[in-house]
This record gives sequence, structure tokens and C-alpha cells, in this order.
Amino acid sequence: MAHEQWRSQLDYLITLLGFSVGSGAFVKFPFYCMRNGGGAFLILFMFFTIIGAIPCVFLEMIIGQFSQSGPIKVWNMSPAFKGIGVGGVVVNWIFVSYYNVNFTWYMYYFYYSFSPNLPWDHCDNAWNTPVCINKNSSALSNDTTPNSTDAGYSFNRTAQGMTAAEEFWKFQMLGQSDGLDSLGGLRWHLVGCLAGTTVLLFLWTLQGIKVSGKLVYITVGVPNILILVFLIRGCLLPGSAEGIYYYIYPKFDKLTDPKVWIQSCSFALSSMGISMGCIVTLSGHNRMDNNCFRDSIIICLSDSFSNLFFGFAFFAVVGHVAFQRGVAVDTFESSGYDLAFIVYPDVLSTLPLPQLWSVLTFLTLMLLAVDSMVPCVEIVIAALEDMFPQLMKRHWLTIGAVLLSLFLFGLIYTSQGGIFVVTLVDWYTFFPSTAVFGILECIVVGWCYGTKRLQEDVRAMWGKTIPWVMVISFQFLCPLFLAVIFCYSLYSYRPPKYHDYIYPTWATAVGWLITFVTLLPLPTVFIWTVYNTPGATMKEKLKKSLEPNEYWRRSPQEEDVTDVLQPMAILPAYTG
Repeated sequence: MAHEQWRSQLDYLITLLGFSVGSGAFVKFPFYCMRNGGGAFLILFMFFTIIGAIPCVFLEMIIGQFSQSGPIKVWNMSPAFKGIGVGGVVVNWIFVSYYNVNFTWYMYYFYYSFSPNLPWDHCDNAWNTPVCINKNSSALSNDTTPNSTDAGYSFNRTAQGMTAAEEFWKFQMLGQSDGLDSLGGLRWHLVGCLAGTTVLLFLWTLQGIKVSGKLVYITVGVPNILILVFLIRGCLLPGSAEGIYYYIYPKFDKLTDPKVWIQSCSFALSSMGISMGCIVTLSGHNRMDNNCFRDSIIICLSDSFSNLFFGFAFFAVVGHVAFQRGVAVDTFESSGYDLAFIVYPDVLSTLPLPQLWSVLTFLTLMLLAVDSMVPCVEIVIAALEDMFPQLMKRHWLTIGAVLLSLFLFGLIYTSQGGIFVVTLVDWYTFFPSTAVFGILECIVVGWCYGTKRLQEDVRAMWGKTIPWVMVISFQFLCPLFLAVIFCYSLYSYRPPKYHDYIYPTWATAVGWLITFVTLLPLPTVFIWTVYNTPGATMKEKLKKSLEPNEYWRRSPQEEDVTDVLQPMAILPAYTG
């Protein structure tokens, strides 16, 4: 895996775009727009994409391509900081462990979308309670009891009961328990879906990037076609113009709110998977003369425009439903699981041919999810083969072992209390780890390794130098942005919460333990590396451990990749 090369540069770009867009464009981006002033958020999101995301992506592409390696060997440029790579691999493993389960949930809804009558559209199912509320019930008014989470779908739970969509989610699919103290039994239909997901990932990953690089044309192209269908159909419905207007009209008073700036910057960076190791790993399969600067601009702008495009389709449809129900568009302010599994099903059931739209929606979410999962699995595998090269001889066994571990760990998420575990793990996996990794990445590459060496590497690869704007960005601006996000996140921290369920103290302790596990490689590897580095004094050891080692100081032309690059010689380089 670590030595394969992309057959076409377009394969690389499409794969990276699929990873960056993901289902977050469908279940998070609309929520951030609603909560942060519509067009005001869009302006800041594009601003931070240009001055923040592009430099960070460019930096990771350079070091990945020059090293021709995975997320751990790339830190031969500064061995003391290999913990950044190890920590990123841990984050990816944890992420996939529960994102697999998200995929199984999409799969389950996809299956039920073929029902003659959508089960979340009425209250005549076996699992419905006597107080279940039909979407057309007069009880669905603005006089509701809002949820106590960020999910603001304010009419999905009233003083009298829950909607049919929420009861399907809670009682039929999850069989939701009362909390972490009573996880209950496994939901076997979800276990079966999880097993199917694991097999799918195994077959996909086993083929290597030469095959998976072609499959992503389907998994990236089809969702965009479906979203275009949603957008066209939504624009033909009454009320869609109000929804789109709400989306693009900037509430300029929001620009005075620091929280909006922080969240737009955070989403711009996290959308590209900064410091997770994916960009480094995928770029490690590039040919050495590839122009990373061009690629970074193409990918970041494509990711941003994809999010904007998805947003237009969402608000067009939601505007129509809001018009039908006589409520404001911001009534649908909801995020994460509530948006994907309660709001979307309820909204889609109001459209003509609801089964068709439901099938298309959950097919889109499944394709977007698999695009994010596969690169993360490949990161873990590449890291293991970096550390233990002998595993490359049994590549299929390495893939199987990684996916088996993810399946076994994922079983806890399929229990009746699994939603509480998923929420807890997701709450602590990325923060503050990825912010810390990103800050250190900019400091190590921009200062310890140095821009002079980096310029020489770039000149050796494609004969040009790094624009001075990029140098200033990843030396000063990017670490500053990440530091501000980190500090603000600490300042605004609150314990995890899912609806009205308040997590016990011991669960919060477990959450911080997850964070500790992702950060532990940093000091551990740093101390171990410095201690084992030759040198008469500790200062000498430290200085030498921060310098590139002999595995990094080889010339790109000396890489033994001739046989690998030959098939690419007949293909023109992608010029964007």
C-alpha cells in the first residue's frame, strides 16, 4: 500500500475530495449556517478556507509527497515528533470505529425507505406509543418544548409526545435504553448491518488505490448528481425561495460574534481533515513531480463549493416544508443525528414520491460516508506497515485484522445504549487532539524543519518555490488560528449531553481518558526518542532528535520507484 502510485492524478484529487466532503456536508453544514447567520457564516467559511485551509493542506501535501510514506514515517523529518503521526492514527481508528455504525444506521434507513408506507410517516406501527404525533397533527405547532441540546428541531418533541420519525429512530432502530448505566442488549439488525459494512470495507480496501481510485468516481459523482436532482426539484416547490434566501442572506450582526468566527474557521479546517494524516498518506502515493500547490487550491475550493452546493439543496427543500407547515425555516435548526435521522425523514415524507426521495437521500449519505471511512482505514494500515514493514507481505491479513478490531469494538455502539456511547466518544475524540496536532505540525515543519529545507524539497520535486504568502500562512497564521480555536474550545467547554440525558461524572472521566489516549503518544514518543538519540548531553540529544534523520535526507530522484511510475508515463498529468 505505502508504495503504490496513483494511475491518474485525477484519482488522487477525487479520492481526497470524497474524504473531505463526507456526510458532514449534509448533516453539519446546514446546521452551522442556520445557527450562525446564514450568509454571514458562508462569507467567513470561504475566508478561512482561503487563508487557513489551503496553506495547511499544501503543507501536508508537500511532506507527504516528498517522503513517499505514511503518517508516521513522514516524521523522519523531526523524529521526536513522530507522536503527531501516531496520535493521528489513533484518532482515525477511533473515528472509524463509530463512523462505521453511522453507516449502518444509514443502511437501515435505506432499507426501510423501500416500504410501501414509510414507517416514520405515520403512527400505526407496532413500536409507536399512544402519544405518538403524526406530522399533520394539530399538536405540531410552535408551542413546543425545545430539546436541551444543540439540536433545535423544536417540534419533534412536544409536551404530549414525540413525532413518528423520532419514535422510529428511538424505539425501532435503536431500542434506546435509559443511559450508560443500562446499555442493554445488542440490536442484532444493527450488528448484521455492521458486519456487512465491515465486509464492504475489506473488499474495497483490499483492491488498493488503483481500484479504489476508480470507485470514488462513483461514490463522489453519484451524490453530487443526486444533490443536483434535489436542488432542481426543491426549487420547483413553493416556499423554496424563502429557504434559499434564509441561507444566503447574511445577518451582518453575527459578524460581531466571536463564536461565529471561531466556528467558521473550525469547520473550514476540520472539513479538510487537517492533522488527521489522510492528506499526508494519500499524497504519499503521488508522483514526485506533482504540483501540490495547484492541488491544494483545487481540493479546498472544491470542498467549499461542495458544501455550498449541498446547502442550496437542503434549504430549498426545507423552505418548502416550512411553507407547508406555516413555520419559520429556522424551526429546522438541528444537527448531527437529529438532523440525519429525525428531521430528514420527516421532511422527505412530505414530498411527492417520498420513498424515492428517501432512497436517494440515504444512498447519498451512505456514499458520502464510505468516502470518508476508506481513507481513514488506509491510514491505519499504512501506519502499521510503516512501523512493521514485514506486514506488507501479508497485506490482506493486516486489513482483516484492522477491520476485525473495528468490528469488535463497534459492537458496543450497536447496543441499546449505543447512541450514548457514540455521542460520548465523538465528543472527546477530536478535541483537543487534532488542534494540538495541527499547531505542532505547523511549528515543526515551518520552524524546526525550516522553510529553507522545505523550499529545497519543493524545488527538487517540481522545480519551483513556495509562494511567500503560503510561507507566512503556515508559519504564523495557521498555528495562530488553531491556537485560538483550541483556547476558545477550552473556554466554552461543556460536558457531553444527548437530549435531556446528562452524562454521569464517571462517563466524563472516560471521555477525557479517550482524549488522553490520543495525546499520550506525543510526550511518550518525544521522551523515548530524545533519550535514545546519540549525544553527550541532553541538549545535544534534543537538538539532534529535532533534525531530519538518515531516512529523510535521501534525494527524491534516488527513490526506487521506476517500475511503479512506468504505467503513469502514458497518462497525461492532471492540470486541473
